[in-house]
Amino acid sequence: MLSFEEAIEASKEIGGKRHLLLGNGFSIACRPDAFAYRKLFDEADFGALSVDAGPLFELLGTADFEQAIEALRVSAEVLNLYPDAGPGLIAQLGADADALKEALAEVLARKHPDLPREIRDEEYSSARRFLAQFDDGNVYTVNYDLLLYWTLMQTLEPGLKSDDGFRSDPEDETSEWVIWDDYESFGQRIFFLHGGLHLYDAGSQLKKITWKRTGIPLVDQIRTALAENVYPHVVTEGTSRQKMARIEHSPFLHRGLKSLTRCGGSLFIYGHSLAANDEHVLARIENSKVLSLYVSLHGDYDSDENRRIRERAELMIEHRARHEEAKPKHRQNALEVDFFDAASASVWDTA
Repeated sequence: MLSFEEAIEASKEIGGKRHLLLGNGFSIACRPDAFAYRKLFDEADFGALSVDAGPLFELLGTADFEQAIEALRVSAEVLNLYPDAGPGLIAQLGADADALKEALAEVLARKHPDLPREIRDEEYSSARRFLAQFDDGNVYTVNYDLLLYWTLMQTLEPGLKSDDGFRSDPEDETSEWVIWDDYESFGQRIFFLHGGLHLYDAGSQLKKITWKRTGIPLVDQIRTALAENVYPHVVTEGTSRQKMARIEHSPFLHRGLKSLTRCGGSLFIYGHSLAANDEHVLARIENSKVLSLYVSLHGDYDSDENRRIRERAELMIEHRARHEEAKPKHRQNALEVDFFDAASASVWDTA
């Protein structure tokens, strides 16, 4: 297993741009008590569920909201195949899946640090030094929280490119929000692949709430919206297929995945488990022009979880080869995969 520094040096030999994909480990490394799935489960309000959440999650053997949502939706689909299955039960399973989705958005906002200043400047500077290694490429995240956004908005060294594609609304320059315009976002290099707590679908527009234009902390704005049953633009569907169906109906989200497919050079994956519910993301990497993939591992290299991650990462090599065989006129170079120690990246380390 390489150190992060060794992986960076190896990527320089490959040439091309370096890109970054962030998973939930990015947030957990900053505030484990807030963003670990078990902590979110302990603090969530499951009052809208028709069953007790404890036995449900225990039966599924997980504290992962997305896996539970997936299980409920799959159960509803299976029951649809049985003529004698009551429509009421099928509808209730769907309603419970929606209730879990809303509980996740609510607990994320409630457990989230209230203000950017709750994270020290030293922590932000450390995270910015990490992100600066990818300033010539794109940064992708599957996280919904505000940590990446807050980090990019700090006026600290080193300087970072932070274009997320949002601009002032040309029809309302003084509005309290900014909007994403596909025709004006060609400089975009920050992509929230599954949306974010600060993004809201307003029908004809995708809006991003801001502090600068309102003076109101983002988390307070999010909580106000949730209290009014207005939910952020986030993808919390359970299966990869369901996530993809949601993404395909959002130009913003679809643009992010399309951008990932176009990446070349090197791609670093930090804090992501390569789980099946993100197959739609992994497939884009396999079908991209990326030459070298560097995947972070946390803890023991030979732990069960790390073995699973390694196996899935190495399977990308085989999948890339299949793409080449299937489309000989659009040949891609073979993919190389290496692993680096997540701790060695010192993302939030102030030591």
